[in-house]
Amino acid sequence: MSSKQVGVIGAIHLDRIAHADRPFKPDTSTPGKIMSRAGGVGANIARAMARLGMQPTMHGCLGDDADGAFLAKSLSECGINTSSIKTVADGRTGSYLALHNPDGTLFSAISDSEITSRVSFSEANPIPQALLNCDIWLCETNLEEETLLTLANSKGDHLLAADTVSIAKAPKLRPLLSQIDILFTNTDEATALLDCKPGEFSAEELAQQLAAKGIPTVLVSNANKPLALHCAGSTSSHTPFSVVPVDVTGAGDAFIAGFLYASCLNEAPHSAVKSGLASASITVEATGAAPETLSPQSLKARLLEHA
Repeated sequence: MSSKQVGVIGAIHLDRIAHADRPFKPDTSTPGKIMSRAGGVGANIARAMARLGMQPTMHGCLGDDADGAFLAKSLSECGINTSSIKTVADGRTGSYLALHNPDGTLFSAISDSEITSRVSFSEANPIPQALLNCDIWLCETNLEEETLLTLANSKGDHLLAADTVSIAKAPKLRPLLSQIDILFTNTDEATALLDCKPGEFSAEELAQQLAAKGIPTVLVSNANKPLALHCAGSTSSHTPFSVVPVDVTGAGDAFIAGFLYASCLNEAPHSAVKSGLASASITVEATGAAPETLSPQSLKARLLEHA
């Protein structure tokens, strides 16, 4: 494994996922199963990296509560450096509560992520040494725009990668586009980022427009349709691996982890994108983000299957 290290800065949540055994009815309880697990975009990416043996550093905020203690312990146990995670005494650990219908579709969900807004850097609260020791910083738009700008302005020799996360949050990256080295987005989020009309441009055209903003490597996914990669002045199209999905949760996070895994091995973007697609395909065949089935061995096997 390369000595390159990745620092992930973003959201850490406790996901509580409920699967109903029968259709929901108002004003009464519904039998089913409830599972708790680590979640949040940043944490899911870091967990997928840990599955691939990368030993990433995670930076985010947790509350001084039982959920925070559980998350700090579980992230550390899976191989993530948690030394720079900040515990906020008056904060409430982020939480995501999802109710799923018997067929697995989402009935309703609530996200309580106020604590992620407490991730910030200043003279009094400098970027932790554990992050400064990393070669690549990956940020995501659950962070405040000011925090994203601070990271961009402080990157120095670090490679800065960014994930747009959602249509609503993608525009936060506009002020720092020219400082981003690798951008992970999808067609809907790229459209919001560029303030275009939905459907006006293809994935390839969106990648080209974002590259024109000064981003050396742009990846624009499009659900199960071909992904667009723009780097070194050219655009290419890459078809996702064909698998039977069980749960698409964390597919995008796994793609990012797989791409950066290969990048840390000094693979060129055209090769790294294959590792990203392989990682995503392994993930959707299992339940939940960063499944135990994701490993360097399973990634290598999947790549050989699609060689």
